[in-house]
Amino acid sequence: MLTSLKEKLGGLRVQVEAEGADRSALRAVVAAVEAESVRTCEFCGAPGGVRTRNDEPGGWRMTACTACHHRWSAHQIMIVRGVVRER
Repeated sequence: MLTSLKEKLGGLRVQVEAEGADRSALRAVVAAVEAESVRTCEFCGAPGGVRTRNDEPGGWRMTACTACHHRWSAHQIMIVRGVVRER
């Protein structure tokens, strides 16, 4: 059962509850999904990495490809309620 789903530090965080033999299989799936989330651009789905706006230390972290990172750093795109929006 899914108990929590959120974004934190540029990656997906998933918490689930399971019992018995399902527990190990579920943990493996959750680990794979969380690992993939820090390699997939949140804006377009292309390969990317966790970055901050303008690559400055500190600040909000997003997983973005190079093209989307430039547009996000220039405040041209954003995500509102799960939808990518142009500014």
